[in-house]
Amino acid sequence: MSDSRRSFLKKVAGGAALAAAAGAPMARANHHEGKGGHEPGKGFYGYLGRGPDYRDWQVIPEGLKITKIESFLKEQLAMVRVTVSDGSTGWGQIAPYEANVSVQMLHQRVVRRALGKDLSHIDAINDAAIDENMKYPWSFVCRALGGVDTAIWDLYGKKLNQPVAELLGGKVQPLAAYGSSMRRDISPADEAARMARLKDELNYQAFKIRLGVPTGHNGDAAPGRSAAIIPAVRKAVGDDVALFADANSCYTPDVAIKYGRMMQDHGYAMFEEPCPYWELEWTKEVTDALTMEVSGGEQDNEMGQWRRMIDMRAVDIVQPDICYIGGLTRAWRVAKLAEAAGLVCKPHAANVSMITVFTMHMLAALPNAGEVEFSIEDESGITRQARELFDPALAVADGKALMPQQGAGWGVHIKPQWLSQAEHRVSEL
Repeated sequence: MSDSRRSFLKKVAGGAALAAAAGAPMARANHHEGKGGHEPGKGFYGYLGRGPDYRDWQVIPEGLKITKIESFLKEQLAMVRVTVSDGSTGWGQIAPYEANVSVQMLHQRVVRRALGKDLSHIDAINDAAIDENMKYPWSFVCRALGGVDTAIWDLYGKKLNQPVAELLGGKVQPLAAYGSSMRRDISPADEAARMARLKDELNYQAFKIRLGVPTGHNGDAAPGRSAAIIPAVRKAVGDDVALFADANSCYTPDVAIKYGRMMQDHGYAMFEEPCPYWELEWTKEVTDALTMEVSGGEQDNEMGQWRRMIDMRAVDIVQPDICYIGGLTRAWRVAKLAEAAGLVCKPHAANVSMITVFTMHMLAALPNAGEVEFSIEDESGITRQARELFDPALAVADGKALMPQQGAGWGVHIKPQWLSQAEHRVSEL
């Protein structure tokens, strides 16, 4: 969103507030309107994140039933294989980290609402899993559901011999990537040098750094680190590189605004999750105070919260994580809500497991989505695990992430050796 557009919207909002404060006529004229901006009982009530223009997916004809759902768990990664009545299979992934808990949730709470269902009814399968678990929201249910949903999309692609990106209306192509740091244990000088090197080696044109401490109550990973890293990285990579920063729910609005203005002074473009993510009003304070873009939503998986976030313009950029939110179908609903509101959707993808594959396919079909997040932590444990999981390994060349193209669906091949070493569970009719 341009500075001029944001300024205009803020003036409009301010004018409305002044008009309301000036007297009662405006309030009386709208006294039949509810808090949703419509007369009570006459609104649009889209279930679980459906906007007015959303249409449930019908990618393939009806007729195939889901007969078996398997999980394969190894370390922090878990894959899901869905089999249908003609023997066809598709692969999905549960969200990384604590994947063993998500696997338990998959077999205990999610598969019962997918087994026996028609493969073509992906929206209904998603909704049924959420309805089934109204007493157990949200995170691990959605992480487990994401494995089933992404496996169904892989099946759709294989049935139609197309990449998922094409099913969504996009195409397989290299995508501009931003190099995403996951580290706070690295000094400002070393992080700046690392990003300058990666710019030279891989032609990255954008990077993201880490500020503060996750849910850190205004703390810092080391004394003065956040204030030092902002100018250090800018100086190292030059003025022609876009820079973003992620605070992972660290700050109260006053502190976030302070760091945001510091970043503005150094030409940063995006400030991710500046405040505790559940405090939408806090985040909106930061968004309203800054001219740079504010983003968020990585952690959010409850669709009512997404609607509120978008309706109140708590952020400029929405960042659903396909594996956290419950799969591509639910992430797509968020993207459509954002698009209708004039906001950009730039999905979150913090490691090079299948989450980045899913995200590339989604980004390839979204308007004005920007760069794909690409972890630069080549030596991390999760990167090692991802490299063992599938071929081809994800890579960046000339500043762009290369989308896998080994066949239809997600375009990857799950390695038999990884499967043979994984803990295997089966639920079937």
